[in-house]
Amino acid sequence: MHFHVFYRLWHGERLLHDLESLLLDFRNLLGEDMKTETKSPDNIHFQSNKAAMRTECKSPSALTATQNQLPPIPRRLVWQVLLIFIAFCSGAAIMTIELVGNRILAPWFGNSLYTWTALIGVILLAMSCGYYLGGLLVDRRPNYVFLCHLMMLSALLTLMTPLIQDYIGDSMRDVSIVWGPVFASLVLFALPGCVLGTVTPFTIRLTSLLYEDKRVGLSAGCIGMFSTFGSVVGTFGTGFVLIPHVSVRMIFLIVGLVLSFLAAAGYLLFMPQRMKKLRAVVCLGLGATLVATISFAKNNNRPGVLYEETTFYHQIKVVKKTLPNGLNAKILYLDTQRAGAQTMESRDVVFEYQRYWELPKLFLPEIRRAAFLGGGAYTMPEKLLEAYPESVVDVIEIDPRVVEVGRKFFHIDEYPRMNAISEDARYYLRRSKKRYDLIFGDVYSDQHYVPAHLLTVEFFSLVEDRLSSRGVFMMNLVGVLVGGDSDLFRTVMRSLNHVFEHVYVFSTKQPHPFNWLSTDNLIIVAADHKLSMEIDEHVKEKDKPELRKLLERRVKLKWLDLTDTSMLTDNYNPVEYIVAKQMKNLIKRGDLHQ
Repeated sequence: MHFHVFYRLWHGERLLHDLESLLLDFRNLLGEDMKTETKSPDNIHFQSNKAAMRTECKSPSALTATQNQLPPIPRRLVWQVLLIFIAFCSGAAIMTIELVGNRILAPWFGNSLYTWTALIGVILLAMSCGYYLGGLLVDRRPNYVFLCHLMMLSALLTLMTPLIQDYIGDSMRDVSIVWGPVFASLVLFALPGCVLGTVTPFTIRLTSLLYEDKRVGLSAGCIGMFSTFGSVVGTFGTGFVLIPHVSVRMIFLIVGLVLSFLAAAGYLLFMPQRMKKLRAVVCLGLGATLVATISFAKNNNRPGVLYEETTFYHQIKVVKKTLPNGLNAKILYLDTQRAGAQTMESRDVVFEYQRYWELPKLFLPEIRRAAFLGGGAYTMPEKLLEAYPESVVDVIEIDPRVVEVGRKFFHIDEYPRMNAISEDARYYLRRSKKRYDLIFGDVYSDQHYVPAHLLTVEFFSLVEDRLSSRGVFMMNLVGVLVGGDSDLFRTVMRSLNHVFEHVYVFSTKQPHPFNWLSTDNLIIVAADHKLSMEIDEHVKEKDKPELRKLLERRVKLKWLDLTDTSMLTDNYNPVEYIVAKQMKNLIKRGDLHQ
């Protein structure tokens, strides 16, 4: 009894009954003949709808019902709750797939604006097609079993995504970073997004049929609300909980299993007891389990890979390699780019650009405090602490898992004067009041993606404000010095020259004009005071040979054309376009930087 009262109150039936009674009393006062009302066009249309619904419900698989055939109220409530929960979970699933999809695409194309644009656009296109397809299907087959088929199909497609990722991964190398993400998103996410999109019109129609289409608006509003609420929960749950703590494959496994469990629950409630259909359900369930097992348990370990993990920011990989000189080294990869390395025997630097940590010895005889923007393999901060044992070094790395990798593989816990900070570099500098003698930006070495907010005039002004009176800013930028592909370097130089009075450039290659046409690690040094580029008496004798080599690779700015280019600001910052144009040309001539 109490359950029926709660049910009627929940759906507003008592309120509707009161309104209908008032309307009838009002019509009686006007002297209307209520008998003629049943012959009105509206009622004739309603009766014809009821007759059509009775005909439709004669199908064994159709669980729609007229007023006389409706299930008891408790059972009807169970059906409606299940429909609402299906809409909620489908909304959560589509947003989870979208957010996790970025972690699949980023290692191939970078975590850029183009990647997010392609991913969001393809998901929206898939959902639009799914809405139309779902509406078309539910008008022809408005039954719960067919909805369960769609849920099971979406589960299978979701579980297959990591498998498809493995198969197309190699073909995504050297693909345009503009259209590559569009193609990959279509292959990976279009079908799951489309099938999940069919769920919303299906659940709206089935909910409406529970009440003989008397509450179409309320049904659409209720399903739309819970579907959107599921998307909100999926967004926050994926971004704040799943991606930071669970692998990408495990997330797809979780989503696929949740969808398959919902489909199985629907089969148990709505499928007629026919062995033919039961066998089909068992085959679908076994297929989902098999695909999930293969997808999750696939062994991706490769020789030399010491560690591999996908985080919200990167795909992290630590690889052991033997160098040409016979030494063993641990190399850190973030997505597709090498972010640093360290020899295992002597913990020395491996890459040529890493040797430029010694350059401050020319113009900074003493360093009290330094900051590195980007941790990488932590080799340069460690070497700086060994050369300046009284200094304090803050290393600001946005990905906390990179910090953990540094602790596990690159010995940062052995340096008590190093502070590993997990924050965005610009956010940290904005709220910090510390003054640094040296700030080294090592977050620009990815050819596919450069953090746009760390290349603007406003950011460089913030860096200048955080330097001491004798402070120096250094950055490692992968780019081209001259020619048609030098837009990135020239715009960065224009922005730096707007903030700092003195800017110097070093190349890691021999100073030959032919080398300047290819990609290179460019070390840029900026300060508000003139820096000594000579080996003075304060330089230790053992450091002079290495410093001479570095000075030989200084690039004279008078040799470069830095005109006819714009500055990068927070208001105008087309870095993704510049990088995409540069990448397109580099891929054509096979000049990708390794």
